Amino acid sequence: MTNALTERMLERREEYMAEQLRTAEPSLTGVVDAYAQALLQSFADSSSLFPELLRTWGTNSLDRGARTITEIHRLLLEAAAPYADQIRRAQPQAALDTAARALLGACFHNSVRPDPVIGEAARRRYADELGDMAIAYLLTPGRRRAVDT
Repeated sequence: MTNALTERMLERREEYMAEQLRTAEPSLTGVVDAYAQALLQSFADSSSLFPELLRTWGTNSLDRGARTITEIHRLLLEAAAPYADQIRRAQPQAALDTAARALLGACFHNSVRPDPVIGEAARRRYADELGDMAIAYLLTPGRRRAVDT
Protein backbone atom coordinates (compact mmCIF):
# COMPACT_ATOMS: atom_id res chain seq x y z
CA MET A 1 0.00 0.00 0.00
CA THR A 2 1.52 3.32 -0.98
CA ASN A 3 2.04 6.07 1.54
CA ALA A 4 -0.25 8.43 -0.38
CA LEU A 5 -3.05 5.86 -0.48
CA THR A 6 -2.60 5.06 3.20
CA GLU A 7 -2.62 8.76 4.05
CA ARG A 8 -5.85 9.39 2.14
CA MET A 9 -7.60 6.34 3.59
CA LEU A 10 -6.69 7.38 7.12
CA GLU A 11 -7.75 10.98 6.52
CA ARG A 12 -11.11 9.73 5.28
CA ARG A 13 -11.52 7.58 8.42
CA GLU A 14 -10.81 10.61 10.61
CA GLU A 15 -13.26 12.78 8.64
CA TYR A 16 -15.95 10.10 8.79
CA MET A 17 -15.54 9.64 12.55
CA ALA A 18 -15.62 13.41 13.12
CA GLU A 19 -18.83 13.75 11.10
CA GLN A 20 -20.54 10.86 12.88
CA LEU A 21 -19.66 12.30 16.29
CA ARG A 22 -20.77 15.80 15.23
CA THR A 23 -24.19 14.49 14.30
CA ALA A 24 -24.58 12.14 17.28
CA GLU A 25 -27.59 12.39 19.55
CA PRO A 26 -26.62 14.99 22.19
CA SER A 27 -26.06 12.68 25.16
CA LEU A 28 -23.35 10.40 26.50
CA THR A 29 -25.24 7.41 25.15
CA GLY A 30 -25.66 9.10 21.77
CA VAL A 31 -21.96 9.88 21.50
CA VAL A 32 -20.83 6.41 22.59
CA ASP A 33 -23.32 4.74 20.24
CA ALA A 34 -22.22 6.93 17.33
CA TYR A 35 -18.58 6.16 18.12
CA ALA A 36 -19.18 2.40 18.27
CA GLN A 37 -21.22 2.38 15.05
CA ALA A 38 -18.78 4.59 13.14
CA LEU A 39 -15.71 2.76 14.40
CA LEU A 40 -17.06 -0.65 13.46
CA GLN A 41 -18.12 0.69 10.06
CA SER A 42 -14.67 2.24 9.56
CA PHE A 43 -12.99 -1.08 10.19
CA ALA A 44 -15.45 -2.83 7.88
CA ASP A 45 -14.88 -0.25 5.14
CA SER A 46 -11.12 -0.48 5.57
CA SER A 47 -10.85 -4.16 6.41
CA SER A 48 -7.58 -4.53 4.54
CA LEU A 49 -6.09 -1.27 5.79
CA PHE A 50 -5.60 -1.98 9.48
CA PRO A 51 -4.03 -5.46 9.11
CA GLU A 52 -1.78 -3.92 6.45
CA LEU A 53 -0.69 -1.26 8.92
CA LEU A 54 0.29 -3.95 11.40
CA ARG A 55 2.44 -5.65 8.76
CA THR A 56 4.33 -2.37 8.23
CA TRP A 57 5.32 -2.10 11.91
CA GLY A 58 8.13 0.40 12.36
CA THR A 59 7.40 2.28 9.14
CA ASN A 60 5.84 5.67 8.51
CA SER A 61 2.54 3.95 7.65
CA LEU A 62 2.28 2.59 11.17
CA ASP A 63 3.19 5.98 12.62
CA ARG A 64 0.40 7.50 10.53
CA GLY A 65 -1.99 4.78 11.66
CA ALA A 66 -1.12 5.52 15.29
CA ARG A 67 -1.86 9.20 14.67
CA THR A 68 -5.26 8.26 13.25
CA ILE A 69 -6.07 6.15 16.29
CA THR A 70 -4.99 9.04 18.52
CA GLU A 71 -7.16 11.46 16.54
CA ILE A 72 -10.20 9.18 16.64
CA HIS A 73 -9.70 8.85 20.39
CA ARG A 74 -9.44 12.63 20.76
CA LEU A 75 -12.64 13.09 18.76
CA LEU A 76 -14.52 10.85 21.17
CA LEU A 77 -13.18 12.64 24.24
CA GLU A 78 -14.14 15.99 22.72
CA ALA A 79 -17.64 14.83 21.74
CA ALA A 80 -18.25 13.27 25.18
CA ALA A 81 -16.89 16.23 27.19
CA PRO A 82 -20.27 17.98 27.56
CA TYR A 83 -21.71 14.80 29.10
CA ALA A 84 -18.80 13.83 31.37
CA ASP A 85 -20.92 14.62 34.43
CA GLN A 86 -23.07 11.59 33.53
CA ILE A 87 -20.12 9.21 33.99
CA ARG A 88 -20.39 7.61 37.42
CA ARG A 89 -16.89 6.15 37.67
CA ALA A 90 -14.51 7.72 40.23
CA GLN A 91 -12.28 9.01 37.42
CA PRO A 92 -14.56 9.92 34.50
CA GLN A 93 -11.81 10.78 32.00
CA ALA A 94 -9.91 7.58 32.74
CA ALA A 95 -13.15 5.59 32.42
CA LEU A 96 -13.93 7.19 29.06
CA ASP A 97 -10.40 6.40 27.93
CA THR A 98 -10.87 2.77 28.99
CA ALA A 99 -14.21 2.53 27.17
CA ALA A 100 -12.71 4.05 24.02
CA ARG A 101 -9.82 1.59 24.08
CA ALA A 102 -12.15 -1.36 24.63
CA LEU A 103 -14.35 -0.32 21.70
CA LEU A 104 -11.34 0.19 19.45
CA GLY A 105 -9.93 -3.20 20.45
CA ALA A 106 -13.23 -4.97 19.81
CA CYS A 107 -13.61 -3.36 16.38
CA PHE A 108 -10.03 -4.11 15.42
CA HIS A 109 -10.37 -7.69 16.64
CA ASN A 110 -13.49 -8.12 14.51
CA SER A 111 -11.62 -6.87 11.43
CA VAL A 112 -8.83 -9.46 11.72
CA ARG A 113 -10.92 -12.47 12.75
CA PRO A 114 -11.45 -15.22 10.20
CA ASP A 115 -15.20 -14.96 10.96
CA PRO A 116 -15.91 -11.22 11.30
CA VAL A 117 -19.37 -9.83 11.85
CA ILE A 118 -20.48 -8.98 8.32
CA GLY A 119 -23.55 -7.45 6.79
CA GLU A 120 -25.17 -4.16 7.73
CA ALA A 121 -27.73 -5.57 10.20
CA ALA A 122 -25.20 -7.80 11.99
CA ARG A 123 -22.66 -4.96 12.23
CA ARG A 124 -25.30 -2.61 13.62
CA ARG A 125 -26.32 -5.19 16.23
CA TYR A 126 -22.71 -5.81 17.21
CA ALA A 127 -21.98 -2.08 17.46
CA ASP A 128 -25.14 -1.63 19.57
CA GLU A 129 -23.93 -4.36 21.93
CA LEU A 130 -20.50 -2.77 22.18
CA GLY A 131 -22.05 0.62 22.86
CA ASP A 132 -24.35 -0.88 25.50
CA MET A 133 -21.37 -2.46 27.27
CA ALA A 134 -19.42 0.80 27.24
CA ILE A 135 -22.40 2.80 28.52
CA ALA A 136 -23.11 0.24 31.26
CA TYR A 137 -19.49 0.55 32.39
CA LEU A 138 -19.51 4.36 32.29
CA LEU A 139 -22.80 4.63 34.19
CA THR A 140 -21.86 2.12 36.90
CA PRO A 141 -19.85 3.28 39.92
CA GLY A 142 -16.55 1.48 40.29
CA ARG A 143 -16.09 -1.40 42.68
CA ARG A 144 -14.73 -0.56 46.06
CA ARG A 145 -11.42 -2.30 46.56
CA ALA A 146 -10.02 -3.25 49.92
CA VAL A 147 -6.94 -1.25 50.79
CA ASP A 148 -3.86 -3.45 50.92
CA THR A 149 -2.06 -3.22 54.24
